[in-house]
Amino acid sequence: MISSRALRSLVTTPLSMARHALEGGPEGLEARDPEFIREMLPRFWLAARLYFRAEVSGFENVPDEPVLFVGNHSGGANVPDTFVFMLAYHTYFTVEGRPLAGLAHQLVMKVPVVGDFARRFGMIQADVEGAGRLLAQGANVLVYPGGDVEALRPWSDRNRIVFDGRKGFLKLAYENGVKIVPVVATGGQETFVVLNDGRDTARRLGIDKLLRVKTLPISMSIPWGFLPADLPHVPLPAKIRIEVLPPIDLRERFGTDPDGTDPDGAVPDWDEAYDYVTSVMQVALSKLAAKTVVPVIG
Repeated sequence: MISSRALRSLVTTPLSMARHALEGGPEGLEARDPEFIREMLPRFWLAARLYFRAEVSGFENVPDEPVLFVGNHSGGANVPDTFVFMLAYHTYFTVEGRPLAGLAHQLVMKVPVVGDFARRFGMIQADVEGAGRLLAQGANVLVYPGGDVEALRPWSDRNRIVFDGRKGFLKLAYENGVKIVPVVATGGQETFVVLNDGRDTARRLGIDKLLRVKTLPISMSIPWGFLPADLPHVPLPAKIRIEVLPPIDLRERFGTDPDGTDPDGAVPDWDEAYDYVTSVMQVALSKLAAKTVVPVIG
């Protein structure tokens, strides 16, 4: 029987090679390549339509001002819903329209080829201050509060919003005076299978501190089969549906402090705001998921 020390070494040794992913400062949209996006858009969108049978609706809800898109994260290392959303966004608003910056984990942005591709499409390293600067410059920003915890949630939770209590996105929108536009997606978590939660494993092995990855579940994917965590894989051709919801103005809805603890009366109750946003998204996600009769097949 393998010892816990041996298991830790087995998992952490190859991962330690990626520690450089935690180095470096915040990024901007300097690497975004409109010509590359314009060239790739037709062929990638065709592939998404044929393989994932992608359906995206609700872009008419996006106001003509900088917004913070807040989505549920799915699909593990492949994040197919992010791929489909960014394709649909550039198709609807055009490449020359307001640029979209998607916030990604540092590890993703440092992976050879994948990181370069992501940057050219407008993805940047997740950073609150950097995101604030982009919003101030007029860009839209896409954030996934659930991060790896949500992207690697178990199959049984595939249609649940799992933000894990993270409220930083609320403060980002509030402090920069922009509206939150929720984005819900189904199908991404059906492109592979996650068998367990994995947060306790990550904590025991120290992965949460080594790479800032909070979960290390057992997943099943092609061609890897059963594997701790997840690697880029061949996704199952699950049907992906994405819906963009009406904007939420935190200042308008939660602009006063209900507890009376803020002397200026200007800071919202973050718990109340968090519960409201996640409940709105959960209701919409459940309705969207109800359209899928058979997982993967759709």
